[in-house]
Amino acid sequence: MLNEEVDDTEFFQQDFTTASEWEIFNARLEEIFHEWKLSYGLAENRGHLERNQLSLCDWTIAKEQLKFADVQLDVVRYKANVPEGELRTGSDGEAAECQAFVDLMANENDYCIVDQKVDGQLHSLAQWYGLREFVVVVPVKGSITNESQIRILMSSIHIAVAESNCDVPVFVQALDKVQNVFLGVCESGSIRLSFDIVHLNIIPPTCKYLSGLLDVFKGKVVVPYMDPVAVSVRFTYSLTKFLNSSYVVSKMIPFSENNGNEETVAGSNISLPFGVAIDPVSELVLHCTWPHVADNVVIDSQTYSDFDPLTAPNWSIRARFEDTPVCYMAECIQEFLQISDSRRAITEYFPELAYGVSQNIEGPKALERLTESKIPTFSSVIPGISSAGTATGRKNAKLEGPLNDELLKDMLYYMFPDAQQNALHEYNIPQLGQSEFDPLKIKSAHPDSLVHRLTILLAVCNSYFGGKRAVAQLWAEFAQEMRYRVERCIQIPG
Repeated sequence: MLNEEVDDTEFFQQDFTTASEWEIFNARLEEIFHEWKLSYGLAENRGHLERNQLSLCDWTIAKEQLKFADVQLDVVRYKANVPEGELRTGSDGEAAECQAFVDLMANENDYCIVDQKVDGQLHSLAQWYGLREFVVVVPVKGSITNESQIRILMSSIHIAVAESNCDVPVFVQALDKVQNVFLGVCESGSIRLSFDIVHLNIIPPTCKYLSGLLDVFKGKVVVPYMDPVAVSVRFTYSLTKFLNSSYVVSKMIPFSENNGNEETVAGSNISLPFGVAIDPVSELVLHCTWPHVADNVVIDSQTYSDFDPLTAPNWSIRARFEDTPVCYMAECIQEFLQISDSRRAITEYFPELAYGVSQNIEGPKALERLTESKIPTFSSVIPGISSAGTATGRKNAKLEGPLNDELLKDMLYYMFPDAQQNALHEYNIPQLGQSEFDPLKIKSAHPDSLVHRLTILLAVCNSYFGGKRAVAQLWAEFAQEMRYRVERCIQIPG
């Protein structure tokens, strides 16, 4: 029996040369670090950052996806696009100090502005630690809450960082993503720096003050720490509850004495709708900062505190605004631009214009027309407006629209003040000399010119007096008046 040959195929044989799933994950993670050139000595040390530079510059984001133990992970690299300065190296050609260590100890990185460009754009790690470059391993779906999974993943991070000589901090986002818990490590030469975050449901009374926090800090240091600790302190006060009310400027229409309760200002310019429906300021933030003070010169405990906001050396206040405030002038201009780009014809609003308007130019009262003023008044022109016996220079069919006769007459007098005996709105356009040429005004009208007044009236009609149909009515009357003046060689004011 002992001499019988044993069939090896009947037994399970473990091939220890086959790489496990965990080893494959570590190798791929190390390969990514090499592709991104995060190896020790390749990261350039560019010195200290300027104040708030991390929040002012743009960031480059690179992403790779991995899978380990049925969990999809994103490996994301964040790098600030900081202008390159002078490369700093150590003495005698030695490698410079790790860039992450320099950024961590820089006082200029304390309290970066979060919403300089877009609120929330700056990553939390860059805001907390002032790092210009770091890597984050974050789960694609869900979160990593199992403590064993967190330990295995951190072990993989340590192995990959050590094998690739990576001197860029690498973090793992653990627990719920809302909590912003990041565990990380950074190695440079013989130094390893660990980043740990602890969440406390109840804050101990001693940790609410600087004295208790200093005790915790000194307790973490292995060697006796006798030198004073340099700290930076900031108090932030936020005001979010405003009296949420609208702000509307009253209508400044010089010919509005016949239109309700609008304010009448004789001789003033027309004002477009201006104001906001709600307060555009959503929050006021006040920062009281004590930068880089020694712990032996200040006291902050349960019984006494030297941190009085009124004595803070630095104050800064910020205003945060609503994302999409309702602004009346912006809406007015946008709607007017939509009308100007519209393909709809004026005959869609007034079909009677499609068949032509009867213009009784040569009427039976030719003798009276010869003796009348060359520029008739609009009271005699617009049907339905009573006149003191003057003959009509342009008698057209009346257009039934949102603008009543009195309002339409005042608007026409505003654009053509020479048709009124005692003009209230004379044009005041400065006469430029031949040498005074401004190329920036080639495609713009002079202030208070005819085109300027017409444009404002059209925008006001669209906002106040009936929308597109009111715009079409005013445009039809303006076109008829211009046609009448051109056919009779009458000067066009403005």
